[in-house]
Amino acid sequence: MPLFQMSPSGLCTVALLTLSQTLPAQMQIPADELSLHAAPYFPSSAAGIIRTQVELVEVPTVVRDSNGIAIPNLTREDFEVLDSGKRQEISAFSIETFSRAGEPIEPIVSPDPNRTQTPQSRSEPPRRYIALVLDDLNTDFASLRRGKTAAQKFVSEALTPRDLVGIFTTALSQTVEFTADVPALRQAIEAVNPHPRYSDELHECAPLRAYEAYVIANHLDPPLLRAKAAEFAGCALIPMDAALRAVEGRAHFIWEHVSSNTDDTLRSVAAAVAAVGRMPGQRLVLLTSSGFVSAGKEQELQALSTVALHNGVIVSGMDLRGLYTVMPGGDAATPRGRSMPEIRIQTLVEDAQADAMAMLASATGGSFFHNNNDLALGFHRLGAVPEVIYLLGFSPGETAADGKYHPLKVRLTGGRHGSVEARNGYYAPAKEPPADLARRADRDRILMGPDAPADVAARVIAEPGKSDTGPRVVAQVWIDVSRLNFETNKDRRMQQVTVIAALLDDAGNFVVGRQARADLALKNRSFEALSSAGLSVSLSLHAPPGAYNLRVLVEEDLTGKRTAVSSSVKLR
Repeated sequence: MPLFQMSPSGLCTVALLTLSQTLPAQMQIPADELSLHAAPYFPSSAAGIIRTQVELVEVPTVVRDSNGIAIPNLTREDFEVLDSGKRQEISAFSIETFSRAGEPIEPIVSPDPNRTQTPQSRSEPPRRYIALVLDDLNTDFASLRRGKTAAQKFVSEALTPRDLVGIFTTALSQTVEFTADVPALRQAIEAVNPHPRYSDELHECAPLRAYEAYVIANHLDPPLLRAKAAEFAGCALIPMDAALRAVEGRAHFIWEHVSSNTDDTLRSVAAAVAAVGRMPGQRLVLLTSSGFVSAGKEQELQALSTVALHNGVIVSGMDLRGLYTVMPGGDAATPRGRSMPEIRIQTLVEDAQADAMAMLASATGGSFFHNNNDLALGFHRLGAVPEVIYLLGFSPGETAADGKYHPLKVRLTGGRHGSVEARNGYYAPAKEPPADLARRADRDRILMGPDAPADVAARVIAEPGKSDTGPRVVAQVWIDVSRLNFETNKDRRMQQVTVIAALLDDAGNFVVGRQARADLALKNRSFEALSSAGLSVSLSLHAPPGAYNLRVLVEEDLTGKRTAVSSSVKLR
C-alpha cells in the first residue's frame, strides 16, 4: 500500500525539481542501465493553462501609430497572420481594452459578436496591479544600482492613487504585498542586493561564457569547441585531444549550473505572474534584469507566457545593461587572441542574455526596453499598458504537430498603416499516436481528480523545508523496484516509470507541476541492488503562499498501472 506522510513542520512553497538515486555508495548504477529525465508538467485539461496547442495558436498584437499610440477599432479583417510564411485563417478574434493610468474607461463593444466587454464605471477606473521584479540573481551590483534608482523614481513619480505595486526578486522567495505606500516601496527596492550564483570567469585559461558552454555542451558548434580547445591547449600546455575532453567537460559543468540558475529565475517570474494574476483589475509584470541565458528553455518560456496571457497578465522587460556595443575580440577585460569562431559568436552571446525577456514581452502584449541607458524612460514606457491589445487566434491543423519552432508574422491589410508588435513564434508539440494521447488524458484525469489507485508499490513523503531560494515542499517518492513488471531483452530488465507531482489550489485548479521519467534497462547486478535499496525520486514544487492539495502519481509504462496519493499543504 502507498504511504503518504507529512513532515511535522507543515510549511511549504516554490518550484524546481531534483532527482536522486538512493543507493549505498558502492552501488553505482551505470548510465546505460538507469537514466533519469526531468521536465515541467502541464495537464492538457487544466483550466487556465495554455501551452499553444495545435488546436489554437493565440497571437496578442498591438498596433501603434507614428506617435506610439495604440490604434483602436480594428477588426478581424484588418489583420493577416503568417505561420512559417503560410497565411492562416483567423478563427478567433477578441479585443482587450485598457485605460491609461488615472483615466476613466469608456464602455467598449467588441467587433466580435462572440466576445463581450464589461463596461467600467466612468468615475472609478480599475485598479492597476504591478509586480516589479528586480533580478538580483543575474544582475551585477552596478547594473542593479542603476535599475533600483530608476525603479524608485518610477514608484515616486509615475504611480496613480489606484496603482498597487509588489516588489519581487529572483534569488530569494518572499511573501509580497501589493501596496501604494511609496516610502515602503522605496525601502523595499533599496533593500535588494545582488545574490549571484554564477558568473563568467573571463580571466582564466580559455574562458567559457554561459552561452558558449550551452553551445558546446549541446554539440551545436564543433568549430567553436575546436577553437576553445586549441586556446586551452596553448595556455595549459596539454595535447589537443586532452584539451578537447577538458573543454567539453567544463562546458557541461558550467551549463548545468547556468541551466539551474535559469530555472530558478523563471520560477521566480512565474511566482510574480501567479501573484498578480489573482488580482482584480489591470495586471502587469515589469521584469528588470541584465539578462540570463534561456537557450534550451523554450518550452518553459512558452508555458509561462501562455499562462500569463490567459490570466490577463502583461509581461514587459527591461535590459539593465543599457546601451552596449559588441567589441570584436572582447573588451579591455577580455583576454587577447580571440579566435574567429568566438568572435563570430559574440553577438549571439550578448543577444542570448535578453532572449527570455523579449519572448515573454512579445507573447503577452508587453514591451521590451533595451539598448538604452535611460532606464527612467524605460520604466515610464513599460508602465504604460497599451490601450488596446488584439488577440488573434488560428487553427493550424495537423500540419503543425511537428515539434518544431514556427515563426509568426502579423500584417495589416486593406491599406491600413501602423507599427505592428506581435508574438514572434511558437513551438508546436510533436504529434502523438492516439494511444499515447488517450493514456496522457487518463493520467491527467487521475492526477487532477480524487481517484486513488494503488497498483504500484511506492511510498511518498512530503518534506516541507527551505533552500537557498526560499521555502519549498519536496515530494520524496520511493519505488519498490522488486515489484515492478519488467520486459526482458537479452540480459536486461526493461521498464519505464513516470513520476508526477502537482499542486492544486482549493478550487482544484492546477498551479504547478514537475515530472520525472526513469528509464530502466537493468542487468542482474543492478536489478538486485535496486531491489534491495529501492529507487528514490525527489520532486520540488514552488508556488505562491496559500493552501494547496499536493497530488503525486507513479505510473508503470509497460502495464499502465498507477498509484496516486494526495495531501493538504499550506504555503506561507
